[in-house]
Amino acid sequence: MSTNDTSFGVLTLASPSDYLKAIGLALSVRASNPGVPIAVAAARRLHGYLQPHFDYVIEEQPGLRGFEHKVHLDEYTPFRTTFFLDSDVLVFKPLRPWVERWGDPVYTAQGSLDTGGFSTFGLDRAAVLKKLDRERFSVIEGEGRALFRMPECKEMFDLARTITANYREYAGDIVFADEDAVAIAMTILKMPPAPISQFFSRYLSGVPGTIRMDASRGVCHFLWRDDRRPFEPTMMHFAANESPIRYTRELMRLFRSNGVPTTGLLRMGAHDFWSSQVRLSLHSWKRKLLAYAGGRAGQQAVAER
Repeated sequence: MSTNDTSFGVLTLASPSDYLKAIGLALSVRASNPGVPIAVAAARRLHGYLQPHFDYVIEEQPGLRGFEHKVHLDEYTPFRTTFFLDSDVLVFKPLRPWVERWGDPVYTAQGSLDTGGFSTFGLDRAAVLKKLDRERFSVIEGEGRALFRMPECKEMFDLARTITANYREYAGDIVFADEDAVAIAMTILKMPPAPISQFFSRYLSGVPGTIRMDASRGVCHFLWRDDRRPFEPTMMHFAANESPIRYTRELMRLFRSNGVPTTGLLRMGAHDFWSSQVRLSLHSWKRKLLAYAGGRAGQQAVAER
């Protein structure tokens, strides 16, 4: 496939804090999906860093914040059929076969149908189902990947943008999450998620010590944590700065094997380690100390009565 062929391609988003991760994604796609064009949407000031690694560099829409860009993917993609992947994803196998396995959908993301429960961001699915008069909710937790087809997907994205603009009306008084907005739209339109399969993984999916990974050669296999079965995913998502040391090491290998300067990778990895490991640990210890101090104070007050 040449880059002039826009029938199928990969799209991601890049921000000032993660554009190096987006480059890493692109390098992994080049290794495992040769000939498949890659697009990125980003602020204009990042275009010079991204252009050597992407076939299409698209200016992001002004006025949108963070995750809001994800309900505008149809306005960013140059492709007829698009695989959207978060920037902190590495790809190991061909993506096109999944288009056929999932039936060339208008829009889908991996997940399941459910009748209740709460999302990671606090969405009460049972309450939403009652409000929408639907029986089952399209759950797409951790939506760092999606497959959609233009222009048929526009109805879903238009609805997701309407839900985003009126989020409390649909979701209640909770923090905005693009994956919940999209899931609500899918539920309204009765669009089922793609089935769970050996497509998606997280680093913590694997039994410690069993993960063998080299994105520069399209290699990833491990034993699945739940039942120790062999697993060879198509992609791995390092969401929420997960496993920053291993992820940074893999990015370093990808950059070096492609002759790309590694400037900034170690600093980014150190920041991710601080955010996901040190800061959270300090916060946890602070909560424990405050709870302990509060308990001691309560005991002393009782003793003094």
